[in-house]
Amino acid sequence: MAGQQKDPLRPLTLDERTSLDHLSRSRTDPAAQVARAKEVLAVANGASYEAAARSAGRPSGDAVAHLVARFNRDGVAALAERHGGGQSKRYILVEEERILREARGTPDREQDRTATWSLTTLQGALRRAPDGLPRVSTYTIWCVLHDAGFTWDKDRSWCESGTVVRKRKSGTVVVHDPDATPKNLIEAAYTQDLLPVWTEDEAGPYGTLPYPGSHWHSAGQPVHYPHEYVREGTAKQLTLFHPASGAIRVKGVRSARNAVLHPWLEAELAAILATLPEPEVLDPEENRRRWTCWQEGLTIRITLPQDLPPLRMLLVWDNLTGHYTVDVVLWLFDHGIMPLFTPFGGSYLNMAESIQRILKR
Repeated sequence: MAGQQKDPLRPLTLDERTSLDHLSRSRTDPAAQVARAKEVLAVANGASYEAAARSAGRPSGDAVAHLVARFNRDGVAALAERHGGGQSKRYILVEEERILREARGTPDREQDRTATWSLTTLQGALRRAPDGLPRVSTYTIWCVLHDAGFTWDKDRSWCESGTVVRKRKSGTVVVHDPDATPKNLIEAAYTQDLLPVWTEDEAGPYGTLPYPGSHWHSAGQPVHYPHEYVREGTAKQLTLFHPASGAIRVKGVRSARNAVLHPWLEAELAAILATLPEPEVLDPEENRRRWTCWQEGLTIRITLPQDLPPLRMLLVWDNLTGHYTVDVVLWLFDHGIMPLFTPFGGSYLNMAESIQRILKR
């Protein structure tokens, strides 16, 4: 059929050729329509059905023959997408408008448990509504939104921290994060403007000698180190980072034991405190309230000394045993520094880790 061309292409009008030429070069129209426009133009320029199919990246000329027959009958409209089979639409215009009206609205945080719509939460809202659609599917919602020009864009939105809705066999349940309170305190520390916030972390171990990269050598004879070769151990990196200004203090050490970390940390923090303005003089009750507000809601709290100096700095660091050493914690309190410990699973709140990844690269 493709070789005989029983139904040859009729002559194109000027408007048809202009439309086909424009569509064949389009980068926004559906790819299938662009391919059909190329096929019709190729046939109009004298190519066989097989050659026209190859020019559009199609394997066979039979489909081109059917396309030419439809084009002779319907013109440029023959290039449009047709129903590809399957069930026909079960929703009508009124139902489409109901879906779009719900999608353009704002979710009810108490009832829908979300700040932005997804297909599932939108389906639940439509099924629960008195004037809703009790049997609507997520596929139907997707089709309506897609036809109306909606796209799924990932975005960040504010929602209640420490609470998430999970589906279980018994139904939908609300799960609470037991470490939500310390996470919220650290997030509040980063956003407040009253006190400087520094973060501390230790990175490593890192190799202390560079390793050779790719190079040419005889096949089957890899490079070997001499038997006398001894690695020179590893190194670690101590980091203090000030997210508000981007200031960073770094030191390379062979070990990050308490005997190494604590003296370096105390010396660096003392130098930072020397650059800060003189603290405000407050009455004892107000001064203690400023300290205790950074422990509100915690189930396990560090005992604050009876006599506290003015609060001058917040220090965010990991929940390691060495960070709870009595001597270093009392030193922080004596110098007006409140430590905030990241909970398990919350190390991402320590921004010193982020800067260490950049320094490592």
